[in-house]
Amino acid sequence: MYDVEREKAILEVLEKKGTIGVNRLAQIVYCSGSTIRRDLTRMEEKGLVKRTFGAVSLASAVASEETSFSVRESVNISKKKILSKEAASHLQSGMTVFIDSSTTLFHIVRYLSEYKDLLFITNGLKIAAELAARTQHKVVAIGGEVMPHSNSMLGSSAITQAGTFHADVALLSCTGVSTDFGFSEANYDTAEIKKQMLLNSALKIMVFDETKVGVAKAFQTCPLTDVDIVITMKGLDPKIKGELVAAGKTVIECAPPSSKAD
Repeated sequence: MYDVEREKAILEVLEKKGTIGVNRLAQIVYCSGSTIRRDLTRMEEKGLVKRTFGAVSLASAVASEETSFSVRESVNISKKKILSKEAASHLQSGMTVFIDSSTTLFHIVRYLSEYKDLLFITNGLKIAAELAARTQHKVVAIGGEVMPHSNSMLGSSAITQAGTFHADVALLSCTGVSTDFGFSEANYDTAEIKKQMLLNSALKIMVFDETKVGVAKAFQTCPLTDVDIVITMKGLDPKIKGELVAAGKTVIECAPPSSKAD
C-alpha cells in the first residue's frame, strides 16, 4: 500500500472510530508499528491528526471541516460575489461549463444574463436549482449519493457520470491551497469528482478566497500548476503566485469589497 493510500485508510478509520490506539490502528490498516508511527508523524505535521499517549485522533480542524452549506454560504458573501463575477467574465455564449457545489460559485448565477445557450454540469443541488430557476441556460445535475450537509451529490456514480461529459471550462473551488500539496479537499469524494471535472475540461479555473491559502487538507485535487487560471483576492502568498506565474499560469487577484458592499 502506498503512503497516500495508507493515509486515506487511516483518516477513514479515525472518522469512524474517533480516538484509537496506535497499535490497533496499525493492525486495521495492515502495516507495521514503525510504518504507522512514521505515517502519523507526517500527518501530524500536516495538521491532519493529533497524537496523545499512544493513541491518535483526527485534528479538530479536520474533524469539523465539513461545515454545513447553510453556514458556509453566509460567510464572506461580498468576496464571494466579487470572485464569482470575475469567474463569469471568462465564459462565452454557447459554452459547456463544469461547476462545483461551492458556496463561492453559487453566486455566479447573478452574472450570467449577458450569455446565451450555456450548458452547466454540476454536482451541486442548490446551484442546479438556482441556475434552473433564475436563468434560461441548460442545467445537468450529476447524479450520485445526496449529501445534504454539503448540498452536493458525490460518490462513485457521480464521478462516473462526470466522466461522460466534456466541458469547455471547469469552474471549481477548493478547501485548501498550498505550495506543497496544491489544491485539496477535506473529503475524498469531493476531491475525486473535481479531479474528473478538471480531466474532462479544456480550460481549468480555480476560485478561492484568502482563507484557503496556506491550508493543506487530507485529499489532493491537483497540483497548483494543473489549472490554467487562478482567481482569488489580493495578497496571494508570493510563493504560490510565483510557482503559478513561473509555469505560465494566469493569476487574477481581485480587489477587496468596499465597506458598502453587501
